[in-house]
Amino acid sequence: METFYDVFGVVAAICSGIVFLAIFFTCLNWFNRATRGFEVVKMRGFIKEGKVVNVYLNGVRTVRGVYFVGFTERASAKGGIPYQMAGMVVLETVNGGRILIRADSVRMIEEVEDTVAG
Repeated sequence: METFYDVFGVVAAICSGIVFLAIFFTCLNWFNRATRGFEVVKMRGFIKEGKVVNVYLNGVRTVRGVYFVGFTERASAKGGIPYQMAGMVVLETVNGGRILIRADSVRMIEEVEDTVAG
């Protein structure tokens, strides 16, 4: 019977440690999601870094001579950024200003030469 208590004590200690760590990292993840703004997700190999692009939108509008930065991360149900601001394309102008465009309104992204096409 004493062997049972010795084995059970070790197993219970390991299990309670795993449960404690799982709860700790879940709370830490929840806290990080609740306190951060939006995050720009960069995509390697998608568009070469530093390349000027023209972005063709649905309809007749075109955004020319901007740099592709990435996409905003999708927001969770609680916390983070509003759902309407999630999943947007992040572009940067030559002057360093940021442009956010809804990803579903982008029809085509075209890489152009390094010179800015007005």
